[in-house]
Amino acid sequence: MKIILDVMGADHEPAEIIKGAVLARREYGTELTLVGDGKIIADTLAALGEKAEDYTIVDEPAFISMEDSPMLAASSKHKSSMSTALHLLADGEGGAVVSCGNTGALFTGATLIVRRIKGVRRAALSILLCYDKPILLLDCGANVTVTSEYLLQFAYLGSAYMQKVYGIEHPRIGLLNNGTEEHKGTPIVVEAHNLLKEAQGLNFIGNVEGKEIPFGACDVLVCDGFTGNIMLKTSEGIAKFAMNKLKEEVFGKGISAKLAGLAVRRRLRGLRKFFDPREYGGAPFLGLTKPVIKAHGSSDANAVKNAIRQASAYAETGVIDEIAKHAESFSAAIQTAEKKQTGENA
Repeated sequence: MKIILDVMGADHEPAEIIKGAVLARREYGTELTLVGDGKIIADTLAALGEKAEDYTIVDEPAFISMEDSPMLAASSKHKSSMSTALHLLADGEGGAVVSCGNTGALFTGATLIVRRIKGVRRAALSILLCYDKPILLLDCGANVTVTSEYLLQFAYLGSAYMQKVYGIEHPRIGLLNNGTEEHKGTPIVVEAHNLLKEAQGLNFIGNVEGKEIPFGACDVLVCDGFTGNIMLKTSEGIAKFAMNKLKEEVFGKGISAKLAGLAVRRRLRGLRKFFDPREYGGAPFLGLTKPVIKAHGSSDANAVKNAIRQASAYAETGVIDEIAKHAESFSAAIQTAEKKQTGENA
């Protein structure tokens, strides 16, 4: 399977993204299409000892910056490496797209170019929180504002993902909230709670507080993209802070502390790797007709390599077919919920 990589528009220079592609090819044998400034791509490959002919290079030096409007990705008048990559995917020139670029632009472009699965109203950006038991968080940044019906749909998308990828027969659905009581939260969250409680085919367990997340409170955690993104980045920051403090304490001053540190060095490395977001690659958009993976804007070469690995794995899981198979049924469930809600408000 060929993975299409947008090498432009990230926080790092294109050379770092290209290095990640090289690592993926060397480690996994991945076929790659590199989209971006052709000269930079060719020069970087040569500097890394790679042959340009081993890659498909699509020259498109224009790119969408982190500050640009998301609509640029879908504009027919504005060429960019991101939109070119998405058009290649839509035209069947690869199995998945990976980009470290502007999240809003990638979401908008993917929605309008790659398209949503029939019956899906909003794609959702999802990410696996790897605690002792993995939890799928969605949305984690694409949909800053949502309706209660969107949150219900996210639950169906996440449930299908965990069923197909992890074999969980009835994934537990939790709604991220500031309390477990049914009346807690914003009006939209309260409405979503009521919809989820009455939804067919979902194992909804109720509201989940932030403190319960690392301890396996649910299998799928549903929230709006604004809340999810803050939660995700706060978790990353806390994990990094905790590891740095632990390192300071273990490898502190004095011979005894240093000897103790040497004794647990290997375990600490394993723990750091467990908490390192670079190890988990990127976040797939659920609900699209083809795989689009959003890697962190600050991804280094190792993170890009892992995002490429994840893109290949995601494309091969059959999750998209699973979602498409059930899309009509959960779309009907959402329509029923809307009609009921309209009747109650009349």
